[in-house]
Amino acid sequence: MDKIKGLIFVAIIVFISKFTGSLIDPFVKLEVLTIGIVLGILVNNTIGYNDSYKAGVDFSLKRLLKYGIILLGFKINFLTMINQGYKMLIVVILFVPGVIYISGLIGKKLGVDERLAGMIGVGSSICGASAIVAMAPLFPGNKEEKENLSVIAVSIVSFLGALGVLIYTQIGVISSISDIQFGLWSGLSLHGVAHALAGAFSRGDLAGEYGTIIKMMRVIMLVPVSVFLSIKYSDDRKESSGRLSIPYYVVLFIIAGIINTLGILPEELVSVLKMISSYFILMAMISMGLKVDFKNIKEKGKQALIVGTIVFIISSSVAYILVKNIF
Repeated sequence: MDKIKGLIFVAIIVFISKFTGSLIDPFVKLEVLTIGIVLGILVNNTIGYNDSYKAGVDFSLKRLLKYGIILLGFKINFLTMINQGYKMLIVVILFVPGVIYISGLIGKKLGVDERLAGMIGVGSSICGASAIVAMAPLFPGNKEEKENLSVIAVSIVSFLGALGVLIYTQIGVISSISDIQFGLWSGLSLHGVAHALAGAFSRGDLAGEYGTIIKMMRVIMLVPVSVFLSIKYSDDRKESSGRLSIPYYVVLFIIAGIINTLGILPEELVSVLKMISSYFILMAMISMGLKVDFKNIKEKGKQALIVGTIVFIISSSVAYILVKNIF
């Protein structure tokens, strides 16, 4: 019963997020995912919520996010990616590990926990908060420790992603780069899927389409990065859990992408699965916001925010140069 109450509570915030999004849309282009996270953070750090809702909030964060990531695979078409040429693929393959490496390097220089810097790098380079929560279990340490670090990383990446959308939208008005280039830049450098698409589509449908393609290529990098982290931290994690495994939802995510590419399922069903994915991820991100406690993250959050900001400035600048000169 407590789980259902918590899910209803999160669903209410989903409704408020969507209503708020439609209300401010004529003035500010802000994705509902970003609005949901912000509302979750505001609720938890102002009025708070009843302990009886926590079971539902936890279920949204731990279960619905995984289901949402799996269903996200139905937005991927491998043939479309291949047909767009090798340039995009090569750029993404180099860009993602490059951002993760830079994040780790800057984090080390500023004395930030290696795992926290890694999570910020993963979120900045792949698909924002979703990637952080998906990859967090692969880092060493106990469950509570990793959850606390992931909350900090998600808060930072979500904030920077939202800020990035606002900045990119304004740049889109004055920049001389083509619509395709702008879409690729947004898709390559903005944090979450929602952030990237919001930025890309602000310049029009053509920019949005190209931004979506390259962003989905980044999402695919969940697989090789998860394998890399599994290998890198295998000994540390074996000591704490006694086993080594790659998250099942990453594997199912790829299978969903393959099914979508083959066109096995009716388009109507695929559309429904995509919609469910969006709702699940939104509920999970709101739940993540409901777990953000500014008092708890104040100490580690300051340096980590600097890391995230520097990483974003570097990755955004490099992505702009790459897109302008290659495409």
